[in-house]
Amino acid sequence: MQPIPQICYLKFRTILSLYFLIAFFSSEIESSLSIGAEGQAMVGYKRLSDAACEVKDTACKNLFSFVRETLLHWHGVLKDRFTKEFELVLKAIKWPFTNQTVHLPPASQEQLQRLDTLTQYLLQLTLPRGISAPPPSTPPPMPPITADFPQTTLPLQLLLRPLQVRFVYHFSSNKATNSREHPEWYLTRVLKWIEVHEDFLTKRIQPVLNRCGHQHSNAKIEFMSDLVRLVTLKLCEDLREIQYDDDLMCHTIQETLNFERELCHGFGYPASQPSVLAVLTRAQVFLRWIQIERKFALEVMDELVSGDDAWTTVEGGEAAHCGEELVLLLQGITDRYKRLPQPGHRLQFLELQLELLDDFRVRLVQVMKSEKRDPLASNYVAILNTAHHLSSLLQDWADLPFFVEMQYYAEQFQKLQEHHTASMISDHSRSSPITSPDDLSTFTCTSADLTRTPALNVEAMAKQDALSSLNCSKLSPTNEDLSDVEGSVFDSTVSLYGHLQTEMIRTLANYVVTEVRARSQPYRKDKWFSMEHNAKEPSPSFCPLLETLARHLATLRDTLHPLLFTQLWHIIADALNKFVYEEVILQNHFNEAGATQLQYDMFQGLFPIFGQFTQKPENYFKLIKESALLLTLGRATALLLRETIRAWRDDKESFSLNASPVKALAEHGVSLLLPEDADVILNIRTNMATL
Repeated sequence: MQPIPQICYLKFRTILSLYFLIAFFSSEIESSLSIGAEGQAMVGYKRLSDAACEVKDTACKNLFSFVRETLLHWHGVLKDRFTKEFELVLKAIKWPFTNQTVHLPPASQEQLQRLDTLTQYLLQLTLPRGISAPPPSTPPPMPPITADFPQTTLPLQLLLRPLQVRFVYHFSSNKATNSREHPEWYLTRVLKWIEVHEDFLTKRIQPVLNRCGHQHSNAKIEFMSDLVRLVTLKLCEDLREIQYDDDLMCHTIQETLNFERELCHGFGYPASQPSVLAVLTRAQVFLRWIQIERKFALEVMDELVSGDDAWTTVEGGEAAHCGEELVLLLQGITDRYKRLPQPGHRLQFLELQLELLDDFRVRLVQVMKSEKRDPLASNYVAILNTAHHLSSLLQDWADLPFFVEMQYYAEQFQKLQEHHTASMISDHSRSSPITSPDDLSTFTCTSADLTRTPALNVEAMAKQDALSSLNCSKLSPTNEDLSDVEGSVFDSTVSLYGHLQTEMIRTLANYVVTEVRARSQPYRKDKWFSMEHNAKEPSPSFCPLLETLARHLATLRDTLHPLLFTQLWHIIADALNKFVYEEVILQNHFNEAGATQLQYDMFQGLFPIFGQFTQKPENYFKLIKESALLLTLGRATALLLRETIRAWRDDKESFSLNASPVKALAEHGVSLLLPEDADVILNIRTNMATL
């Protein structure tokens, strides 16, 4: 027989000594457990685990297999032993806690100390990387929606087990509590469990995790996360059955959102953890959610606009009842979707809100057209106030951080959609054969035709691809990104409401001016050229005009929003300024008494009505003011001024800037009227007409 080489002999002795060492560790664990020295047994288990790590990557496969089987054996034995005792201690301290637990005698210090020790042992029962215990039976496949939920530590699994059993018993069986009509039953139950056990997890379990090197683990969050997983599975099951029942679907979604809000705000559940909202954003469920939101919102708007109190207002200038209710409707939608994790889903809800706002604007236009015949005695002003209120509110919302972020995502979505559209058209162009306009057998649509072909709806496909890309993006915008955002998501809507406001304000102004003009016929026909007495009171023919104007302005001031009313009276003042100038002044001749009467009517009758809204109303009637100044100038001064104007008109080149009639007019307070216009005004003075 050939002698064994020295190196092989040494390897054989080393391997054999390792076998004996593993057997010694195993015997040490067994003897320690037999005398109740669990701490010593855990020391032996740690040595055995370290040995497995050392031989795992060697070529000694049989040795590693022996170490692995030995380690798994003792892992199972220790796990079963500690698990059983852990569960007994939980029963002794009345775990899981209930509302009545607080009235029972507190657990003994010995029981709590034993629970800490067992928790520590269970945490130490970890297997080296690459070694895992085979499951006792083939576990059922878990739904993909639970793939993101992290694995909880062993002590937390044992703490959660009785709660999982209760959840399944009450909400996944034939019990009356398993009611799809009442999702709030299991949602509030889970929240109650978190509330009752929060203090124990934080003050009793978390310190043990920290001592055992599991500072990265948060007992409370792991506890909540596993309960959220139960709720997620339950929601998936229920939504499959109720997704075509609008009322139940709506109720379940609202309760789920309330649960998520309470979980995060009330118990500090991190946004980085898996959420029940993932159930609501699954494609089929999310599509139904959007459909239901749109359906119910449109039904609510129908009721709002057609209700008996639709256009009533609490205070002047405020939005009508239907406008206030629309704001509440939009806020409710925002509250429901603002916590959705994917920006693409939030953008689709934002698109729905913009659709609703535009639909409401169209309804306002329809109602407005039926009310514009008599705007002061109808709901016209309430409609205008409502449009203004919504426009102002949207501008305020645009500055909120949430909608600034939505504008950022809208810009990203637009870029992605354009990119996907261009790619699809380019791909289609490359795949299309060369065609001849004269050969029908080779004819095919061009890339330009592609976007117009319903069967190849590139825009819709590009939109879906862009939304998917946006949802897959995990990056959140930085402060610098948000500062670069231009415009807002409401710009186009605010612009449309602004056009509506402008049109309605001009309609109101035209109505008031028309009412005033209708009462101006006697005033325009007064014999200004033959008046004899100096003015001491307004012309009798001017009083009906002033009364109508003052009454309408007072009504509008009390009912219109202040900003709208300011725009309105500016327009009315400008229209009256031109009307009096063109229809009264330029169409008549004035003697001195007539000119004085006109000046009195304007300065003491018309201007004071607008003096309630501004300190210098005459600045809004410059044509009237300057015409009255020229009509009441002294005759000699007026003659000299007219001569200057005529000389300038006949020989403009010989006049310097200082001697121009513009400067001469300015010296008399006339800055708006051109020299030609001033000459016309001077010529309608009866004491100058024949000269």
